[in-house]
Amino acid sequence: MSIIVTARRAALAAVLAGPLLPLAARAQGPTPDRPVRIVVPFPPGGPVDTLGRLIAERLAARWGRPVIVENRPGGSGGVVGTQHVARSAPDGTTLGMVISAHTINPAIQRDLPYDTLRDLAPVTLIARAQVVLVAHPDFPARSLEEVIELSRRSPDGIPTASPGVGTLMNMTGHLLAAQAGARLSDVPYQGSAPALTDVLAGRVPLMLDIWHSVRAHVEAGRLRVIAAAGPTPIQGAEHIPLMSATVPGFAVVSPMGLVAPGATPSAIRERIADDIRAALQEQETRARMQALGLEAVGSTPAEYGAFIESEIARWQAVVRDRGIRVQ
Repeated sequence: MSIIVTARRAALAAVLAGPLLPLAARAQGPTPDRPVRIVVPFPPGGPVDTLGRLIAERLAARWGRPVIVENRPGGSGGVVGTQHVARSAPDGTTLGMVISAHTINPAIQRDLPYDTLRDLAPVTLIARAQVVLVAHPDFPARSLEEVIELSRRSPDGIPTASPGVGTLMNMTGHLLAAQAGARLSDVPYQGSAPALTDVLAGRVPLMLDIWHSVRAHVEAGRLRVIAAAGPTPIQGAEHIPLMSATVPGFAVVSPMGLVAPGATPSAIRERIADDIRAALQEQETRARMQALGLEAVGSTPAEYGAFIESEIARWQAVVRDRGIRVQ
C-alpha cells in the first residue's frame, strides 16, 4: 500500500520547492507592543536554540523592542516548551520554535497535552536542513539503486542506524523503505552521536543524518554519501544525487519553524512572518544560517500551515502502515 500519495503533496511541494521565498508586499498587521518571548523547547547551545537567538536578534532590531529567548526543555521532541506556548496568551508576545517532532508527535504520542492543529497556529517555516543517507566506506553499494537492490537480497534487511524510534531519521528510513520497496532494518540508538560512532566504526553500514552533521566525515573519507532526501540539491554540494531520482516523489527535510498560541490573530502572525522573511534576505543572516548548515525558507503562515497538515498526515500513515510503536 502506498503511504504518501495524497492530495496534500502540492501544498508540501510549495513550501519545500525553494530555499528562500521572495519577499511579498509588506503585511500591514500589528507587531506586538510589548517584549516578545521565543520559547525554545531544547537546552541552550543546539542548532534550534542558535537559530532562535538569531531570529530574536533580527526581530528586536526591526521592532525596536526586546525579543527574548526562553529555553524550556523537556518531553519528547520539545513537548514541555511547546505546551507552554499553546497555553500562553494569543497576543503575539509568545512564540515557539518547533522542529520535525511537531508533526511526528501527533502520530506517535497518544497523550500529547495539546492539539497540534487547534492549540498552535503556524507563523513561518524559517529554515530547513538537508537529510542524507550515508554509508561506511566498506559498504558495497554506492548508489541508492544499489542499496535498494542489495536490501532486497538481504533476508533480514540492511541495518540502518537512527537516533531512536519516532525521530525524523527513523521515520524517514521507514518512508524510504516503503516507497522504494527496500528492506532496511532500523537500529535505534539513544541519539545521533552513538549511532554515528557505530557507523564510523563499521558496526552498522548505513545511517540517515543531517548533512551538516556528517559533512566533515564525508569529506575526510570516513563516510560515503549515497543520496540526499531533499526536493532540491544541497547548497554547495549539488553533486550529491537526490533520492527522488531513484524513488520518484520522495522528499524529506528537517524543518525548523515558528508557531504561536492557537487563537493568535492572523494579522499578527502574517506581520511576524513578513518581518522574519525580510530578515532572512539580509546577507548577514543568510551567512550565519549557512554556517549552521541551514537553508532559509521564510514561508507565509498559510503555507506553513499546509506543510504542517501534510506532514502530520504523512507520518500518521507511516506509523500505521509500518506498525511503528514507541516504548
